[in-house]
Amino acid sequence: MPISMKTEEVREVLRAHLAEVLYCEPEEVEDDTAFEDLGLDSVLGAELTALINSRYGLSEKVETLYQNPTLTLLAEHVAKQTEAQHSTH
Repeated sequence: MPISMKTEEVREVLRAHLAEVLYCEPEEVEDDTAFEDLGLDSVLGAELTALINSRYGLSEKVETLYQNPTLTLLAEHVAKQTEAQHSTH
């Protein structure tokens, strides 16, 4: 299944947010590495979730990071949520 351009755009924005939260370079955030393995804990997860909600106008909870524990999965989830939100407005 091809990844939509929207998902790729979201992934790159999320990569930048993750790098900001983890104090690393975006190139260090690999698509399929578990957030836990990158050093994302609950406090940093809350910070990342707040950035996502602010950027995309969502109301995600920290649990979303555990349900979508890699950059690839999270980007797909956020892209779907933003598309769903925009289709209802």
